[in-house]
Amino acid sequence: MKKQTFECDGRYEAEKLAALVSVQKDGAAYFDGITAIVGNEVVIKLRDKSSHAVVMKDRENVEKLKALLEAVRAGKAKIIESSFSGPVAEITFSSF
Repeated sequence: MKKQTFECDGRYEAEKLAALVSVQKDGAAYFDGITAIVGNEVVIKLRDKSSHAVVMKDRENVEKLKALLEAVRAGKAKIIESSFSGPVAEITFSSF
C-alpha cells in the first residue's frame, strides 16, 4: 500500500476531497472521473452523475490528484482509504 498526500486550499476542501474519493461499502470508490481542471480547481464526477469541485493548493497537487484518479479509473490502482488533517487530504491506495 502507498500513501499520497494532497494539499488543498483549506480544511473544508481537504475534507471534501477525502469524502469524494472515499471507499464505499462494496469496496469501490464512488467517483467516476475528472470532468474539468480550471487553474487549481479539479471537478470530480461521481457515479450518480453529480459533479463537485475541489480547490487544491497549487497546480502540482492538481497534477498529482489527476494522475492518481486516472490510474484508479484505468484499473491500475485501487483506493483503500482516504482521510484528512487540516488542509491536507491523504489517500491510501494499492497499485497493480
